[in-house]
Amino acid sequence: MSTTLQSHKEPLPLGARLKGDSGRIYRIEEVLTDRRKPLLCVYRARTDEENYVIKNMIPGEFEYQLNIKANNILVDYDESIQGQTIIKKVQISDLEDAVLVPPGKWLRGPLCGNAIWRSPESWCRSRQNQASDVFSFAIVMIYVMLNEMVFRVSDCELHVSDSWRYVLRRHISYFADEQGFTGLLEHIGESNPFHGRLITLAGDFTSESPREPFESWKYVEPEFRDLVGKMTNLDPTRRITARQALEHCWFSQVLRTT
Repeated sequence: MSTTLQSHKEPLPLGARLKGDSGRIYRIEEVLTDRRKPLLCVYRARTDEENYVIKNMIPGEFEYQLNIKANNILVDYDESIQGQTIIKKVQISDLEDAVLVPPGKWLRGPLCGNAIWRSPESWCRSRQNQASDVFSFAIVMIYVMLNEMVFRVSDCELHVSDSWRYVLRRHISYFADEQGFTGLLEHIGESNPFHGRLITLAGDFTSESPREPFESWKYVEPEFRDLVGKMTNLDPTRRITARQALEHCWFSQVLRTT
């Protein structure tokens, strides 16, 4: 919608008339979902003789894919015995370097993901699989729900050769407990150079500079804290799976409220 909608406090009153970017005039008939940050209200509106579901759009909502390259296009197709190519589905993606790890197997060696979303075992170039994705997704969830990028250190700390020092310190501060930290050390092994680095980082916390465990962030709703805590266990073998995360009560509440 246009700035006409942006200038009002939501939810908008029934009967309010809005002008969309297309020039079409809408009349609010019903509030379908009454919510605030980080999501927006959703309405049933009417124009002429047709009903629409509308909401305000985040600036740039339609500008996500302005640089689509050939390797961003996934094509699902079949080839007939006559040599014809039959296109079944086309999708836009940004997989970059992606790999499908079979269940129960691990990927070892690469530094996967972005520095501010990466799992601790990925930082260590140790064994990685779907559990690493679960950790990263939890960090994205924190950003979406709380508008906090918990691993976003300063530029001068992020763009140095030992940026791991500053980011992993936050991993330990927010998500470490004794069992999870010990499990991570066992997971990467003593021969991994990060084994000693992690122990040193864990010893840096003092009474003047204490840890800030995510579980103690009282302004965060308990169910969300519990879910994120289970997804961000530093020991990848102790994290819940994606399926278990979706079965958590927090997701059930979100589905009921939306």
